[in-house]
Amino acid sequence: MNVRTVLIVEGSVNLVVMLSKLSIGLMTNSTAIVADAIHSLADITNNIIAWFTIKVSESPADEDHHYGHQKFEQIAVLVLASLLTIVAFEVITEAFSRFGQPVEQSIIGLGVMVGVLIVNICSTVWQRRWAKRLHSQILQADASHTLSDVLTTIVVIFGWQFAAQGYYWLDPIFAIIVSCMIFYMAFTLFCSAVPILVDYSDVDRHKLAEALGHLSKVNKIARVRVRQTSNGREADIIAKVNPDLTVTELQVITNEIQALLLDKFTIQEVMVNFEADSV
Repeated sequence: MNVRTVLIVEGSVNLVVMLSKLSIGLMTNSTAIVADAIHSLADITNNIIAWFTIKVSESPADEDHHYGHQKFEQIAVLVLASLLTIVAFEVITEAFSRFGQPVEQSIIGLGVMVGVLIVNICSTVWQRRWAKRLHSQILQADASHTLSDVLTTIVVIFGWQFAAQGYYWLDPIFAIIVSCMIFYMAFTLFCSAVPILVDYSDVDRHKLAEALGHLSKVNKIARVRVRQTSNGREADIIAKVNPDLTVTELQVITNEIQALLLDKFTIQEVMVNFEADSV
């Protein structure tokens, strides 16, 4: 099982879930259920985008992309967040346009929605397990979407049942609650993708340089650069050393720098360059 296979299975499940919700929403005239179906449609879109993105991001470095294609994964997450924001606006607009319209009860529909809820819970657990096993950020994000789908379905079922009892105004209110949850999910996706795309660093480089300065045979740290990536933190270090050091001694210093940064700053990948110190 690989990431793309998991996405295909998850996308197929989301398609069945979306069609089930949409049919019940149209049958009962429930804005909240239709909004939940749109939410599931966004999940399917995410699965498709993620599948193509993983295919591209797994491609090795080439003449045009010397560092590989890993950032395409964050671009996909950014696109999905934008799509979810649009969906949330559409849900709110639809909720206000149908305010006060009657909502019908359906025992069969209720059974289908409960069944959909159980399927989504199982899907979330299954996908999170594979996300951890495959160390995939995009699978973890997709599993979070499915979890939000579980929460929104619970909210929608309660809203629908109250509305079917004559409290029609509750159905659009619950639809707006769903849209707020979609907004929040989009916001969290923006927060996860943007820092990596703009090479954000959450490490104090002055403290990092100070820690490296205590290493033997390192005279001075000339440059420190740290950035966030989909695989963790990366650092680019330029250290000034005595010009008479041997290659073996420089390799020992490199190993010490890499070990220190991993231990104290959880920086997984470190590029070390040396400059001769004329002082």
